[in-house]
Amino acid sequence: MRDEDKPFVLYRAGRWSFRIVPRNGEGWRIMAVWIALSTVPTGLFIWFATRHPEGPVHFAGLGVYLLTLLIWIIASVRWMKARAVEVDVSDPLALKREQDRQRRRR
Repeated sequence: MRDEDKPFVLYRAGRWSFRIVPRNGEGWRIMAVWIALSTVPTGLFIWFATRHPEGPVHFAGLGVYLLTLLIWIIASVRWMKARAVEVDVSDPLALKREQDRQRRRR
C-alpha cells in the first residue's frame, strides 16, 4: 500500500509511545467500524451480567469480557499500524527539550 493510500497516521515518540489518528474520511470510517463492532462483546457482557449479577460466575464472565477487549484492542492497533504512515517525532522532541534547557540556563 502506497503512503498516499494509507488511512492512518502513526506518530511515534519512542519505542512504546505512539499515537494513531485517522488521516482521511476512510480512516474515520474504519475507526468507526472498529468501535461499532466492539459494542458486540460489550452488549453480550451486559446481557450476561444482568443474568448473573454477582458471584464467581459473574467474575468469570467479567474476566472473559476484559480478555476479549484486550485482544480486540491489540488486534485493532496492529491492524491500524499496518495501514498507517509513520511519523517519528522523537528527534524534534529531543531538540525542543534541549532548546528549553538552554533557555532555562540563561
